[in-house]
Amino acid sequence: MTSLLRLTLTNFRNYNRLVWSPKAQKTIVYGANGSGKTNLLEALSLLVPGRGLRKSRVEDLGMIGHQHQGWGIVGQFTHPVMDDFEIATGCTPNTNKKQFRLNEMPVRNQHEISQYLSAVWLTPQMDRLFSESAGGRRRFLDRLIITIEHFHTKEVFAYEKSMSQRNKLLALNNFDPDWLNAIEESMARHAVAITATRIFFIQQMNETMIVEGNFPEALLKLQCPIADHLSKEPALSVEDFLRQKWKKDRLSDAENKSTNFGVHRTDVLFIEKKTQTPANLASTGQQKALLVGIILKLTELIKSQNINLPILLLDEPLVHLDENHRKTLLATLMNLDSFTILTGTDRASFEQCARHAEFLEINHGNIM
Repeated sequence: MTSLLRLTLTNFRNYNRLVWSPKAQKTIVYGANGSGKTNLLEALSLLVPGRGLRKSRVEDLGMIGHQHQGWGIVGQFTHPVMDDFEIATGCTPNTNKKQFRLNEMPVRNQHEISQYLSAVWLTPQMDRLFSESAGGRRRFLDRLIITIEHFHTKEVFAYEKSMSQRNKLLALNNFDPDWLNAIEESMARHAVAITATRIFFIQQMNETMIVEGNFPEALLKLQCPIADHLSKEPALSVEDFLRQKWKKDRLSDAENKSTNFGVHRTDVLFIEKKTQTPANLASTGQQKALLVGIILKLTELIKSQNINLPILLLDEPLVHLDENHRKTLLATLMNLDSFTILTGTDRASFEQCARHAEFLEINHGNIM
């Protein structure tokens, strides 16, 4: 497994300076609300591509009152196949631009990081995943995919970059049609690749069963017109369809100042397999159990392909679960061959993990 050797935080959130070297592959972080538990998980989530588990603005990540000084996160990791490696991210003083470094060298494209490190997280805010915007569900799906298909990060970034260029061109009164043609061709190519990967991943997930634990299984279903076309037509025909669609929509998209059609509008449905109940109609406890089940199913899929398991960051994972599911989840996680951090407000809830995990009490950004 990929393991964390040392984490160093500087001027990050409520951590002035922290150097932590884990003593076990499982860590229980506990403390009062506002002590810095989630901040610790967020720091690790920011070492993989994306905006982290809170999706925070760069300018909000520095220590309150000291944001102008910049902030930094450095993680040193060991890998079962590759040499030990170091990933760093942060913001220099008086700037709002996040930068990445891999083994002390600047990283030009974030997708390079995904070849070394992946992470999956659950947070209390994600309990509303099934009932809120499609964007959250889509990002959740893509984050799961990246743990298996590292190139997916590159495709998503490339598509979003091309779409941003298209929107900027459309904002001009006299845009260059040849330039737009080239951009839309790039978007079409990446859109088809992204959609094909999503389709294949969902197929794999739906065919995978949870081996351990008594958690409900979720069936995933892609709601995407591009996926519908791919199920009937070859990829090149779908690319041509997309180019024609975006060409036709240029005037309306220019008026709306956005691209209305594409893989960035995809939604994902989650359905409880046994009862065929849509997840958004399930109770809060059932939704939490479904989310946990998805993570456990992902680990089974990864293990079946002999791929290195991602780091698991579980913020308040026991909330909304009944006693039986709590015990089952903790037992399952302790047996997983992955570096895992769980948080909670009190130690007592995690006592069954005492033989397997390191316990850390956090108080106002300090390890007690």
